Amino acid sequence: MHGPTLLTIPVEVREAIYGFLFSSYTIRHGFGHDASTALGRDDASTRIALLLTNRQIFAEAWRHLPLNITLHFRGTENLLETLFSLDQRVIARLRHIRVCGYPFPLYVSGRAEHYPTYYAANALTLFPGLCLTTLVVEDCWHGFGLGDGWRDLTTYFDIEAWLKSDAWRELTYITPCTDFMTSGYDARRERLAQPEHWDALLKARDRGGGECDAEVAMYLVPCTQPLTAGTRRTESGKAMQAWKARPGHEVIDNQALATPEQEMKGEVRIVAKRAKRARAVQLGLTQKTSWNDLKGRQGGYMPEGMSLHLTQGNLDTNMCLTLLQNGPLTATTWPMQWDGSTVDGVEECSLPERHWVADYVPSCDL
Repeated sequence: MHGPTLLTIPVEVREAIYGFLFSSYTIRHGFGHDASTALGRDDASTRIALLLTNRQIFAEAWRHLPLNITLHFRGTENLLETLFSLDQRVIARLRHIRVCGYPFPLYVSGRAEHYPTYYAANALTLFPGLCLTTLVVEDCWHGFGLGDGWRDLTTYFDIEAWLKSDAWRELTYITPCTDFMTSGYDARRERLAQPEHWDALLKARDRGGGECDAEVAMYLVPCTQPLTAGTRRTESGKAMQAWKARPGHEVIDNQALATPEQEMKGEVRIVAKRAKRARAVQLGLTQKTSWNDLKGRQGGYMPEGMSLHLTQGNLDTNMCLTLLQNGPLTATTWPMQWDGSTVDGVEECSLPERHWVADYVPSCDL
């Protein structure tokens, strides 16, 4: 009597096997080397061999591939290039992505010195139907040799942009240091104590008039690792501990607000979870568009429902100044020509006759 084979066991068990197998796969894009170098040449050549076994296994297993693999992108443009090449049915089934969240530019004017950039979180609006189970974002603003103070503020608002975005159920934002909170560099003075304010922001967004189980937490991976067991750990086995902090400029103004946590150093992870009943799926733009088509679109990239047409005669100078002061505002090609005069400390501007479009999308704020 022969023992059971893969094709004789119940289909539910086979599907569990497919999911377990594919969940061990990470497809890396944009890292500048052959995948076989990192995975081992044998693994790289045989990791989809299961799909080539026979037609029955292919028909059963291929649906579980996008649901379980992790796509790891070196940067936002690599993510855009890859997802634009996928069919809408595949995008709707992707569940796990990791990306270093570089801002992405759109060169519309043909002038290399003048172009808009968008926070990486805005890239998700280009893929309707995307609904990730886990999204891991790496901080692109901090790293070896990157010590400019403005980066601390940019990371803070980058995190906030991701928290306000759709397309994910659980978000993990990884930054290598605590400076985005503890740095005293903050000309805008808009940072708040965290994670309680981000937690309140996400709960208010997902509540819908009732109780809400959404949450945002911050964890510190200390440089000096504790020896205690049973603590929460990273995928590499390093211990994490719950962490909170006040903005550095508040502590400078009032030293009584300083706590021992304020002086701790290490990697920080912001972990956000949407409410179970919240709508997380991405809604929005049209389909069947390539990344090259988007970059070359006449008038530039324009999120649907978030554009403002600026033409001679339908927008006065005071409105222009209001837009500038309420920023950040990114324009595809800002049309204003400064005439040297000022209104409330801001230079007055005039609009040319040509039609332009400005987008209410957060810029890098550089």
